[in-house]
Amino acid sequence: MTRFIPLPLLAAALLTGSVAQAQTTQGTRVLGLSGGNFTLQRDDFATGFSGTLAPTAGVFVADNLALGVNVPFSYSRFAARSDEFRSRGLSVGLLPWLRYYLPSESRHRVFGELSVGGVLNSYRRKEAGYYGNGDQASTDTYLLASAGLGYSYFITPAVGLEALLAYQRNGGNSQEFGRGALGLSLGLRVYLPKN
Repeated sequence: MTRFIPLPLLAAALLTGSVAQAQTTQGTRVLGLSGGNFTLQRDDFATGFSGTLAPTAGVFVADNLALGVNVPFSYSRFAARSDEFRSRGLSVGLLPWLRYYLPSESRHRVFGELSVGGVLNSYRRKEAGYYGNGDQASTDTYLLASAGLGYSYFITPAVGLEALLAYQRNGGNSQEFGRGALGLSLGLRVYLPKN
């Protein structure tokens, strides 16, 4: 009797793996939310917070090849304890992406992603005392491009947890944003088959 137990377990494992493969077939739609770059600073001199959330939607245009759009929202706030300096930044972007999953029959999937689009950024700062006096505000747009490698784990046949490590390069003011950065984002994606 115990000889038959491994056979059903093997069949279940193979079925689960092929279901994960089916989630990346042509026509499957994808909805997701990811976040990253969260920072909380609190010390004797200053307090600050920054972070990014990015809802995403896409469709598999071919097996293992998805095309979609990412809408990142970023917020940052910094204040000196002496109240002599305060800043706030808010940005929203529209970033089309292309993602390719390496073919696999496993719940573990590796993918590559390319993304390029525009970001609208609003920045405001208030200075007093040692830093000077006055308010400054600016709004500008810039181009943001990224390339990265990621890992997705299907916790169910239709839901994947993922991590993406990507190098980003932007065309904004290098003193405010920096020209290039390596970032890690974590997310959740729901895969909706075409039928």
